[in-house]
Formats: sequence, C-alpha cells, structure tokens
Amino acid sequence: MSESSRGVIYVLANSLIPGVLKIGRTARESSERAKEISNATGVPAEYEVIYDQVVSDAKAAEKELHSLLRSSRVNPRREFFKISIREAIRHVQQICDQYKVNEAREAVEIDALPALEDRMRRWLRRDLVAVRFVQYPDLCLVKWTVQPDHRKIAAFENIFDLAVFGEIRDRCEQDRRRRHDEPQCEAGVFCPTHYSPKENFEQLLELDPYSMIMTGLEILTTEAADYVAELWEKRRIEAPLRPGWSIVGVNYSMMGPEEEWRELLARRGIPDRSMDNDIEVASG
Repeated sequence: MSESSRGVIYVLANSLIPGVLKIGRTARESSERAKEISNATGVPAEYEVIYDQVVSDAKAAEKELHSLLRSSRVNPRREFFKISIREAIRHVQQICDQYKVNEAREAVEIDALPALEDRMRRWLRRDLVAVRFVQYPDLCLVKWTVQPDHRKIAAFENIFDLAVFGEIRDRCEQDRRRRHDEPQCEAGVFCPTHYSPKENFEQLLELDPYSMIMTGLEILTTEAADYVAELWEKRRIEAPLRPGWSIVGVNYSMMGPEEEWRELLARRGIPDRSMDNDIEVASG
C-alpha cells in the first residue's frame, strides 16, 4: 500500500442544514477539511466533525461508501447525503472496517545512529548501541538502546515520544501570538500528518542539545549534558549543533628510523605536529 492511499473518511454536519451530512475523504485531518469547507462562500455556519476513521485506502473506501449510500445522495455531483447521524456512522464503520490500517506494517524506521555519530559522536553516551527514528501514521518516536555492561548481552530500549517538542513549540507560538497577534502554524514539530518520515528525521538530526537534555532525550553523556546546560543557563550561549575540535598534537607509531619516516610523511603531505601545552577550552 502506498503512503498516498491512506487517509481519513469523515462525516460532517452543519447545524443550519439539519438532516443532511457531508461524507467524504481527506489526506489531512478531518478538522482541517471541516474548516476549509466552512470558509467557502455560501456556507451558513461552520461544519462540525461528527465522526472520522483512518483507512488504508481512502479512495476505495469512499467509492464503496458512496455507492452504498447512493439512494440518500442529495446531488450526484456533491458529497451530501440525507441520512441520520446514527445510520451514517454505522455505514462508515461497516465500510472502513474493510480497510483497516495496520500501524505496525505502515511504520517507517530509520537508523539514526550513524548520522548522530557523524554530527556529535564525542557527546553521545558510551553505552549507546542503537538509535532509531520511527514514524507511524499518527506518531513519531525515537527508540534508543543502551548496553551498560559490554560483558553481558543485556540491553535496554527506551521509547521517546517526539510529540513533546510539539507541545513546547505550541506554548512558544501561543506566547508569540499574544505578544504580536500572529496566526499559529497548523503543523506541529514532528507531525506525521504534515511531514514525511524523511523530513521528520532531518528535524531530529537538527535538534539542539539543550532541548534534548531538557525533554528527556537522554542520548548524551552526563559530561556533555552538564556542559550544554552550563553554556545556556549560566552564560546564555547556545551549544553548537556539531561540536568541533582542533588537533593540537600527534602520536606517531611508525616503522624505521625517525628521520626517514618523518621525511616519508612529509612527502605524503602529512604535517609534523608537536604537542601543544597551551590547549584552548571550547567555548561553544
């Protein structure tokens, strides 16, 4: 089943049009579709979502449902039906049960550890053995696994709901709207409805370290977490997304006389670095 085939079958009602319901499909949330229809010219009042259900193939489910309700259809070119709410919901459930969504089968998993190591390997927990981003149709998670003792096979998996970042963003947006009277964006952070798994995964890789430690995404070492917290809470400096380093000395393990291998390395473009006693402390 393709990602585009799944969707929502909805039942909408308008208080000023009693006895007539709108029954259709959408690839978005049914509440958004209701708002869209309510904003159309000639609509006397806002539509309300009476019932909705996620299905694996929205187009096929809608076609079968409209065929079942064809005798109740007000206009063959419109999705309005003269039918009671109870009867409409019963028919929708009957058809939608044939197109149930298999959440486990539809989940998309991405191995996040290689990308995180590329970005911040020095800051990651030493007992971290796996990090996976998982997106379901209505949920985004991070699963990270730790193995405290490498001499034992026992490992422990942690499951973290990324929706917490959406709640933080919503609070910030609400504060901003109160200050500047700006509209709030409908799509939340790590939203499986508005963003693809690839887009949400890229957002995960760009999370700032302070947000990680403050929300409980405990994939950083204790030392790194303390350093990040101190930078922001005491010095109001944001920790770098990608920690940098500078080589101040090199240990050589080469074969042959020192004069010969130093000359050989020089010809290969490898500089001769001696240990530097004055090492700069990272400032963020």
